[in-house]
Amino acid sequence: MQRILTLSTVAASAMLLSACAALGTPTGLQPGQTVAVVNSLSWENPLTGKRDGVRTSWPIKDGKIAAEYFPLAQLKRCEAAGQACAWGVMRAQRSAPVLAYADGGVDVTLTVSIEVARRQEARQGEVQTAMAIPQDVAALAGKQQVQPSWKLKYGKVEQVDLDYGVRYQVCVQRYDAAGKVIDTCAIPFI
Repeated sequence: MQRILTLSTVAASAMLLSACAALGTPTGLQPGQTVAVVNSLSWENPLTGKRDGVRTSWPIKDGKIAAEYFPLAQLKRCEAAGQACAWGVMRAQRSAPVLAYADGGVDVTLTVSIEVARRQEARQGEVQTAMAIPQDVAALAGKQQVQPSWKLKYGKVEQVDLDYGVRYQVCVQRYDAAGKVIDTCAIPFI
């Protein structure tokens, strides 16, 4: 009887430890694996005509990622050949109010906002930047906010196109316990 009681206690302890370990590992991940959100905001550089932008990676911590404030950028739109082009300064940000692990990826709802005007200012911590288009140049103006919801599969890139040729791309990738990338996100480094 004592042996059965001891075996029962050992089995219950093992199940309890297993359950506790499972609580620390998000759905669909192996123990020790972590996940990061890779995203990019890009646009056509008004001086070179080539794609320009920023690509970043944010680790998911406690089921959240930090909000991102992209650097100020100049945009240009020309209606017809031979006519003067309009210029603008873009301020953009991304947040992820909803994020949850799922089998094979992450379910996410993002908010991506851009604001284009003659003059913009941005402040992050103690760093403040400003950019302006001269008064004698036609200026672009507009605001746009999108809230896409995706079931992001590890390594698969999703994209949303915004006004003025601005493009937002996002992907999630896993890292093993040693910090090596398991999934590759095909979002170019700019």
